[in-house]
Amino acid sequence: MAELKAGDLLENRYRIEAPIAKGGMSTVYRCLDVRLGRLVAAKVMHERYLDDPVFRQRFQREARSMAQLSHPCLVGVYDFSADGDEVFLVMELITGGTLRELLAERGPMPPHAAVAVMRQVLTGLAVAHEAGMIHRDLKPDNVLIHSDHSVKLADFGLVRAASAAQATSAQIVGTVSYLSPEQVSGEELTPASDVYSAGIVLFELLTGTTPFDGSSQIAHAYARLDQDVPAPSSRIAGVPPLIDELVGTATTRYPEERFADAEEFLHALEDVAQELALPAFQVPVPLNAAAHRASESMVAPIGPTDLLTTNIPREQDATEVFGTEVIGEDSSGKPEGATEIIGGAPAHNPNETQALFPDYQEPDGHDDEPKAPETTAMPPVAAPTPAYSPAASYPAPQQPVARPEEYQHQAPQVQQHAQEYVKPASNRSGWKFAIWMIVVALFTGAIAIGAWWFGSGRYGEIPQVLGLDQVEATAMIEDAGFSSRVEQEYSNEPADQVIGTRPEVGSKAVKGNNITLLVSQGQPTVPEVPPSRTVDDLTAALKQVTLSVASQQQEYDNAIPVGQVIGTDPQAGTVVPANSQVRVKISKGPAPVKIPSVRGDSAEQARKKLEEAGLRVTEAEEFNGDEEAGDAFATEPPAGTAVPRDSTVTLKISTAIKIPDVEGLSQHEAEQVLADAGVVVTEVSRSDSYSGKRPDEVARVWPSPGTLVDPATAQVRMELVGEVKIPNVLNKKLGDAIQMLEDAGFKVEASSGNNAARVYSQSPRGGSAPPGSTITLKVIGG
Repeated sequence: MAELKAGDLLENRYRIEAPIAKGGMSTVYRCLDVRLGRLVAAKVMHERYLDDPVFRQRFQREARSMAQLSHPCLVGVYDFSADGDEVFLVMELITGGTLRELLAERGPMPPHAAVAVMRQVLTGLAVAHEAGMIHRDLKPDNVLIHSDHSVKLADFGLVRAASAAQATSAQIVGTVSYLSPEQVSGEELTPASDVYSAGIVLFELLTGTTPFDGSSQIAHAYARLDQDVPAPSSRIAGVPPLIDELVGTATTRYPEERFADAEEFLHALEDVAQELALPAFQVPVPLNAAAHRASESMVAPIGPTDLLTTNIPREQDATEVFGTEVIGEDSSGKPEGATEIIGGAPAHNPNETQALFPDYQEPDGHDDEPKAPETTAMPPVAAPTPAYSPAASYPAPQQPVARPEEYQHQAPQVQQHAQEYVKPASNRSGWKFAIWMIVVALFTGAIAIGAWWFGSGRYGEIPQVLGLDQVEATAMIEDAGFSSRVEQEYSNEPADQVIGTRPEVGSKAVKGNNITLLVSQGQPTVPEVPPSRTVDDLTAALKQVTLSVASQQQEYDNAIPVGQVIGTDPQAGTVVPANSQVRVKISKGPAPVKIPSVRGDSAEQARKKLEEAGLRVTEAEEFNGDEEAGDAFATEPPAGTAVPRDSTVTLKISTAIKIPDVEGLSQHEAEQVLADAGVVVTEVSRSDSYSGKRPDEVARVWPSPGTLVDPATAQVRMELVGEVKIPNVLNKKLGDAIQMLEDAGFKVEASSGNNAARVYSQSPRGGSAPPGSTITLKVIGG
């Protein structure tokens, strides 16, 4: 189906009013839902992708992801269709602008403004995390500000389920300035990856810059693997330490040390805002936003035959840079184009993403994963001042941007100039001569034009497109009068960059002919070993990505049969230079098993260790004076012996009993503890070398506590204290004093029998004495 025009209906419901933005994969139109009478945004896939299953799947994934989520902080989705001649997604129409545009207008934000924005961003992101989704492309371009000052998270074109976020290739998908370390390294992604990106967004709101840069996109991406995000206060004055700590926790290099998800980040943000007593703040709507300009350019009544795409200007700067960076090859192998803003303003600079909404820059903020590299981490604003300026629009009077219901469109005035007609003198011969001269001139002109066309006129020169991205190069080729096709090749040049043409740049070709653009896929990745595991099949797979075999290395392998490929060095999935070589590892079969040492391991741990080594295990119990009961102390054959796999090894388990510590217990208590451990008391005596608090207190046992003994001969000798410490009973009632002394094993003689009398003399008064000794007490009041 040809490009939609004003008045066309999608599924007899959505009437096209005007195109808003064009991207490499789709065009976004402002539409009227004639059934419900509301304005919506319709994202319509380009005709050339309708038969491409990869692009259709990506489009459908975005629709499904958005449809599963419903929240005021998320762009709403209303409808989706993939059954007819058009594949399209109907969404909420956002009439404000993007957070990127707000930064461009007003510069870095003070803490209270940045917190107000992040509060709504994290709320929307938490809804996605709660649904088990990971956004993967969080950045200011994907944060939309509605005309009612609400903040909405958009662009779910790269979303993945958290359970399916394990990297499967060396491709890095996302926007380079906001990638998490695990996105760059290809590790499994969790909601903590979005937390890192959100932390970078907060850093940028505060400072006006992103924390990392590099000489290339790869260097820019890899910088976060070995560098920490600096404190925002190191870039701009006025950031409280608590905000520095908040950013630091969100952007630590290790996912397990970050906030687990957006909800946890949001709680921490609220705690910091409360601690700092930050004032409430209404997020301003960008006044110079592309969406606002596009809305104001509308005409009121739109006829069904109006072609609103006529005379749409191509903005060269608008297609130079795209925010979404893909390092490596897209799953489809087809890079997508940039967004062309319908009626947009000129770009600020050639390195800035110039579009209506983030990256793909559609009004809902959904990009199509454009591939051109992002060459700057700085948003299109001036360098930040050393500190926040209260007059720099934060806070500013809140002026909601109202969109008029109708727009008046005045036709330009046309001035008509009357031309004076002077009738020439009548002359028959002159009239015939004039006719003849006109005929001759026309005939001569036709011959000249034909000669020019069939000579050099129908040829054009292929323009210089080397080093441009695919979208720019395609535009230049088409502007030169040719059509184009794309072939992708691996090279050491950045992905999506044109590295050649067929015919070559500068040569002549018939206008209208196809010019082949050779587009870099970036450096290749080492392929997986084929299922056959033969060297020939691996060599063929390597050749397909410009690689070759350098050498073969023989290694033992317990799973791969002899002669088959174990793997490669570098390993599969590693990005390597184009036309480089890899080493191939060939299996020598299973290696002999070396019996591991199990001394000190529990019986269960030792058995597991031996079985994991590929051995069969039997057990035998023996006394060993170095290991407690139940622990392994040896194997037969001994540890270190090399044996064939599946050999049987005898695991020796100790039966030793450990003498428990009973010192300080009563004789009865000690005998019970020893009996429970399987130890018999063979002798009880007293030792004059020890004193205690009770006459039956155990002074020591022999063998000493902790000694390992054979359960067949587990016996100890027990010694009780020889003397007991004499309690001090002075000034106590006689009855209480007698009880204390008798409990300690002493006899008592008192000067009175009145138990209420007070003790004023005690002999002996202190020290210790053998149990049964007599203590003399004198009392008052008896």
